Amino acid sequence: MSRSRGLLYHYRHWHRYQEILSVLIRNGFGFVVERLDLPGLPLHRRLKKAVAPGKDELANLPQRVARVLGELGPTFIKLGQLLSTRADLLPAEYLQELAKLQDHVPPLPSEEVEKLIVQEFGRPINKIFAGFEPQALASASIGQVHRATLPDGQAVVVKIRRPGVARMIRVDLEILEDVAKIVEHRTRLGRIYNITGMLAEFRNSLLEELDFTLEGRNAEILKKNMQEDPHVYIPKVYWDYTTERVLVLEYVKGRKITNRKELLDAGFNPRFIAQTLVDSIIKQIYIDGFFHSDPHPGNLAIIPGNKIVFLDFGQVGHLDEELREKAADLVLALARHDIDGVLRGILRIGIANKQPDLTGLRRDISRLERKYYGMPLSEIQVGVSIQELMEVAWRHQIQAPSDFVMAVKALVTLEGTIRELAPDISLVEIAEPFARRVILHRYDPRRLLHIIRQNLAQTASGFAHLPALAEEVIEKMRSGRFVISVENRELPFAVNQLRRGIHHLALSMILSSLLIAGAILVSSNPSSFFVRFHLSEIIFGAALLTSLLLMITILLRN
Repeated sequence: MSRSRGLLYHYRHWHRYQEILSVLIRNGFGFVVERLDLPGLPLHRRLKKAVAPGKDELANLPQRVARVLGELGPTFIKLGQLLSTRADLLPAEYLQELAKLQDHVPPLPSEEVEKLIVQEFGRPINKIFAGFEPQALASASIGQVHRATLPDGQAVVVKIRRPGVARMIRVDLEILEDVAKIVEHRTRLGRIYNITGMLAEFRNSLLEELDFTLEGRNAEILKKNMQEDPHVYIPKVYWDYTTERVLVLEYVKGRKITNRKELLDAGFNPRFIAQTLVDSIIKQIYIDGFFHSDPHPGNLAIIPGNKIVFLDFGQVGHLDEELREKAADLVLALARHDIDGVLRGILRIGIANKQPDLTGLRRDISRLERKYYGMPLSEIQVGVSIQELMEVAWRHQIQAPSDFVMAVKALVTLEGTIRELAPDISLVEIAEPFARRVILHRYDPRRLLHIIRQNLAQTASGFAHLPALAEEVIEKMRSGRFVISVENRELPFAVNQLRRGIHHLALSMILSSLLIAGAILVSSNPSSFFVRFHLSEIIFGAALLTSLLLMITILLRN
């Protein structure tokens, strides 16, 4: 049994793994299980010759992929929502279907909620809160939200993590890690796109969502970064009541951002609100490098003074200074319709899995640019256009880093949110000054001086260690201990195939010998097989049985 399959055979995971297989097979994805030779496939499916999926199995694939992920629960719903932003990995029809995945589940009974709070704080619920509403305001797969009142009269919202969801997600992640290793080992695309690496990033972000203290810290960082903007409000975190499983935030009563007419009737300015929201998100991405990555209407509210309240801080993104500069270069190139600048931007931001065809890549970018040529900036959706660029990059096997993808997702969501409020607002026009600010900072004399000092210190340190390193290399060469390693990632797979073939060949030769020996013994000592068992019959029968098993094994492997 290979190490990559170890967890799948562990009893703790086996039941859940069988559930996943059942959902896949029920929805017509048995051919995927067969192709990957995953353990646990029913015998009748393994004996069936399935060289390629049938027409029925290939019909409506995007919808069925989304349905499978929805049936499999919170881990897979989150995975689908993440993949819905990866235009560099999936075709557009898959992105559209995965974007429809909803994370809504029935709320927990009030008795379970009260029991969880008592377990967490060691006191009855009426000793913690002056009031607690048992009916949930909202419910999702990881947690649900209730209104409550603190002893001092402060209105708060209490977010509670569902019992057992953390364990279920960890089991699912371990199963996915096993499957990812198999996919990477057995498929070329798995190796090209570093499936295990992407899954590791997904694992980290999902496990962070399970820890509500991290969400509280995210809220505080955003509050600090946005404190100079009088039109953005971040609720206060009440740390005395916050744990890994319970988050308590200030309750802010606001209006929904989705209905423009209602906002106008109530005296709000929808265009000003949209402008403020765009300014806020663009600043978070390009200046702070720490941003709310899911600014959809359900995570926003409007309060008097045309102030925007951000809600739900479980999903945030990070862009380091280098990536912010690269993203700024790309936005400026898009605004100027600079094809060569866009090409350089893609190559600087993306991770190429092979030497790209620059002529073909430039041609595809030029074709996309013609789609937007002459179009007013107010009509260009920057998030969508960058997603389309990521699709072009995907066709040329250039993969975007996950942090950049998160920023693009935030922009796409933002454009959808402001469309009802002020459809004529251009993210390109608003983002351009921020991008120029990032570029100007690149040439700030104080920053350049700091970089020069750092480089000089690193160079001096390198020169100081150079004689010792040279002496060590020379000594290894002199003693014959100098080794150059060459790694071929395709070699282990080829070796396994060769080893398997040699095993089959050796076994076939042994079986041939047994069959010949049995035939000779039978002809020299004729006896009735049904009356008594002589050595000849035993050898002959064993050889036939083993031959049959060998044939089945070879068919399954093929």
